[in-house]
Amino acid sequence: MLRNFNIIKDCVVQGTDGIIGSVADVYFNDQTWEIFYIAADTDTWLDGRHVLIARESLLTPKWETGSFPANVSQAQVKDGPPFEIDQPLNWKKEREICAYYRWATYYPLDDKELTVFPGILTSANGLTDFSLHATDGEIGKIINFIVEDISWTVRYLVVDTSKWLAGRKVLISPMWSKSILWSDKMVDVDLNQAQIEQSPEYDPYQPIQRLYEDRLYKYYGKPQYW
Repeated sequence: MLRNFNIIKDCVVQGTDGIIGSVADVYFNDQTWEIFYIAADTDTWLDGRHVLIARESLLTPKWETGSFPANVSQAQVKDGPPFEIDQPLNWKKEREICAYYRWATYYPLDDKELTVFPGILTSANGLTDFSLHATDGEIGKIINFIVEDISWTVRYLVVDTSKWLAGRKVLISPMWSKSILWSDKMVDVDLNQAQIEQSPEYDPYQPIQRLYEDRLYKYYGKPQYW
């Protein structure tokens, strides 16, 4: 099922012996958009420290209660390596955290392989408010994400075009992006402004149905992911 990331951020991470914190961010491969980690805000329990939880430690989410059960204990988290949510999750930090929890790493263990390793870990918070640039100019800003909860993949960028298209919100698959320009805070897509302007409108107050997705992919002439 497709889940609104803002709703996911309202969920709590339930450890084996108590609540760890609430979901604050997710980290995904910037080429496949598959999620590998969530970051949890421990709030008053550990003075607002953030902790990283690998997807391999997450059990089946309990969406009805807004809970993410995880195979980590409060004691583990309390004594774990420090993690700063506003800093990039680089190879060195990921290796330190994974060694402590005995998780498999996303990045290769040999740093020499990084030069040919496909993709980097990118956070949803880090991409929020990035401009979306069509082939003929800027068309909106990324304000949210839509996540598929089976494959744990970011399926859509929610783009606010209010500055250009009178308040319309549209969905763009991140797989249609050409590049992420970090220095310019910009995501380039291989679509023009007119295409995006006339695309099926997204209603954030309605669940995303497969019928809508089918219309969206047929409109853009893109291969479906399902």
